[in-house]
Amino acid sequence: MKAKSIVYSVLLVIAMCSAVLAQTEITLVGITNVTEDSVLAGGQSHVISLRYDLSGAPIDRNYLTANGWKIYSPDGADWLYVQGEALPAFSSLDWDHLYVSHFDKPGGSGSFGLPLANGGGNASGGDTVGVLLAGINSDPGGGLPGGFVDMVFNIEISSRREDAGLHICIDTCRQVPGGSWEWAQADGLIEPDWSGAVCWVVSCCAGHVGDVNGVGGDDPTIGDISALIDFLFLGGDTPDCLDEADVNLSGTLVNPPLDWSDVTISDASVLIDHLFIDKPELADCP
Repeated sequence: MKAKSIVYSVLLVIAMCSAVLAQTEITLVGITNVTEDSVLAGGQSHVISLRYDLSGAPIDRNYLTANGWKIYSPDGADWLYVQGEALPAFSSLDWDHLYVSHFDKPGGSGSFGLPLANGGGNASGGDTVGVLLAGINSDPGGGLPGGFVDMVFNIEISSRREDAGLHICIDTCRQVPGGSWEWAQADGLIEPDWSGAVCWVVSCCAGHVGDVNGVGGDDPTIGDISALIDFLFLGGDTPDCLDEADVNLSGTLVNPPLDWSDVTISDASVLIDHLFIDKPELADCP
């Protein structure tokens, strides 16, 4: 009986420790301008929001931080910039030094380069971008307090419509200078949990259909009608997003799979009706 009691006690301690450790984590809370949770509206800016959860850390301890993330594409998507921003709940903790740094990594293996003044991206020559959030404080009573739970960091990226079907991902990155995934204090450190890599597929269609000329925005104009008529009858350029040009969704709902033969004068008529006649709402992107 005594042996059973010991076993139960050990199991209880393990369970309690597991519960505590599970509450020291960094969580990706959300991203803007997405559809169906995993599809980026191409040509838009996207803000990835991150939260620290130290509810499982001792409340009488304060921690210095060093966490790095990488933005990358496994299949060749590009982007225009990556920009990190420390949020007030983190930046207001009276750090002696607060770092939000960006690093481009050229193709192939090797370390990241020197910090960039602003966020870089594939468009500036790197195949991966590292973003570092770090806080350092010489006062033992300063830093990130145990029990802290709040939004701390935004990472903004800008996708491109021409990368429709390709992927942009985020994951942890210990290779960024100083990005040694940890919260540290004098008696030791915590390596917070992370859910693993998250990837989104880029779509060229954003919000509603009808942005035929690729200018952007969710409300078509006469310019979109002109672009459609030029393409259909005057030898104009092919629009860069088939989903946006198939305004009546004939290729998606009526005659799949969608191809350019589904873009007809009927699509121009729907745009004209939306802008100038009965003004019905346009369909959401497929």
